[in-house]
Amino acid sequence: MNEFIISLNGNKMKVNIIDETQASLNGKIVNYELINLNAHTKLLRINDLFYEIYSDKIDNEKYSLFINGKYFSTIVRTELQERATKLLDEAKGTFNSKIEVKAPMPGMILKLKKKPGDDISAGESVLILEAMKMENDVKAPTGGKITTVNVKEGIAVDKGDSLFVIE
Repeated sequence: MNEFIISLNGNKMKVNIIDETQASLNGKIVNYELINLNAHTKLLRINDLFYEIYSDKIDNEKYSLFINGKYFSTIVRTELQERATKLLDEAKGTFNSKIEVKAPMPGMILKLKKKPGDDISAGESVLILEAMKMENDVKAPTGGKITTVNVKEGIAVDKGDSLFVIE
């Protein structure tokens, strides 16, 4: 049995494909027939109701559908994918995503390249730290937003001093 969770404009429906003529929609058994009219257009009969469906695949799980002239944003997942997505969404809410970047060595802040509120990509330069007459590029270890810059140009820092925070 093929089991899916289908979201139509945010409303979820559990669909189990029983065989080539029967399916369960939220636990209710229905008779269906699916006829391919062309690559993107299908005619779907559920019990005695007919639906003309034009579909366009956006990515692995997202589709845009026009059903009898009305637009629907659709996500199709297996039950396992739906549970995994829910767990990941819950984990995002509990995960502390603040990353504090500390000075790797003592030195002087020569130049600040980013300020609080700036978006940053992993590996992007945030500031220049001069140590032993060498300029060291201090880069973001992860992408996000610079929330705090704890140093100013021209000040000395010790190893382990907080330089900036990314969220």
